Amino acid sequence: MKRNILFAILASLALISCPKKENEKVIRVVASSVPHAVILEQAIPMLKKEGYTLKIEEVNDYNIPNRALLTRSADANFFQHEPFLNQFNRENQSAIIPVAQIHIEPIGLYSQRIDKRKPLLDQLSDGDLIIMSNSPSDQGRLLFLLQEANLITLNPNVTSENARLEDITSMAKQFIIRNDVAPELLVSMYKNNEAKLILINGNFALTAQLNPLEDAILLESGLNNPYSNILAALAENQNTPKMQALIRALTSKEMSTFINNTYKGTVIPINN
Repeated sequence: MKRNILFAILASLALISCPKKENEKVIRVVASSVPHAVILEQAIPMLKKEGYTLKIEEVNDYNIPNRALLTRSADANFFQHEPFLNQFNRENQSAIIPVAQIHIEPIGLYSQRIDKRKPLLDQLSDGDLIIMSNSPSDQGRLLFLLQEANLITLNPNVTSENARLEDITSMAKQFIIRNDVAPELLVSMYKNNEAKLILINGNFALTAQLNPLEDAILLESGLNNPYSNILAALAENQNTPKMQALIRALTSKEMSTFINNTYKGTVIPINN
């Protein structure tokens, strides 16, 4: 019910009439908090120099940003990677497109019970619980990280975009793997020590003030990673002057420097 109300509000916002010239100078972006909204805030003075006002709508619900594009209550959103967007488009018969790749947020393997100084497998036993996100677009990505940690072996014919639990061909120990947890709940489960290993998305780790470089047992590599976070929009808005101005700001050398200096490898700019 609350979600339906939010969608109704977004739709109604789209109907509010504004002078055309003023609308052309305002860029409305829906974004998750860290690091997306933080990065966007750095773009405000860059865009102001070009005559644009950037308005950021910060949300924590992954369902809202793409709906905001479909209702035309936002010009762009910044919160997702392309596999997530592809999944949304398939499920909703929509045609939202990526207009720029901005950064990578490596997923990490976390535990309150593992000593990073000792071999991981030596500290694991049959029956240990591993918890990961229920996001369909992240399943293969998470499983490949477990394979990188030598905890499981996957069917060699699958990729990070299509691998599922049933594609596990062997395990180093008889683990119990749960993939039924909403990604925003993973940090609290980690802090409550609810599993031997928990895989946490980079943005949620940062929001909870974890330091992935220090706190993660294993961190996903950003090199050639297909899960870059993207700026997304409707195709009709891709080449508008204000969208191109936003892309320039987010992919600028100045922005790359800010991301590197602020996140020190926990968020990796594509334009590095």
